[in-house]
Amino acid sequence: MTETFTAPTPGLAPVFDMLLERGAPLVVGDIATGGRRSHVPVTGGTFTGLGLSGRLTGGGETLLERADGVTAIEASYYIAFTDGAVARCFGAGYRTAEAGMRLALLFEAAEECSVAELATRAFLAEQAPDRSTGASGILSISRIV
Repeated sequence: MTETFTAPTPGLAPVFDMLLERGAPLVVGDIATGGRRSHVPVTGGTFTGLGLSGRLTGGGETLLERADGVTAIEASYYIAFTDGAVARCFGAGYRTAEAGMRLALLFEAAEECSVAELATRAFLAEQAPDRSTGASGILSISRIV
């Protein structure tokens, strides 16, 4: 007899907003395996929520614009919190004109710092479709529960 296993359906609890300031893209161009590669540096921004606040000190988003209209994204953001703690927020996801951007995110932080607990959780970030040509945007970050 085979047992069936049903995984619990995860929920989302909104916890952070990250305002990203992006610099000019560095375009690699059309790559041999298909798609167009570029890198967008993060030049600043703010991070607030869950009783935490800080500023983005660097990072970036590496993009692969595919022929089907989906842009695959690898992201890495460095955050200096107001209490002196530093963390890296990183992940991957996609962007489409219709859905905007969605990233699965994790954090890395020093074991003994005030934000170490962030590294024990998984997060989902969403950014609405950008109808402007602005280089900034708000990522709404939810904890997966």
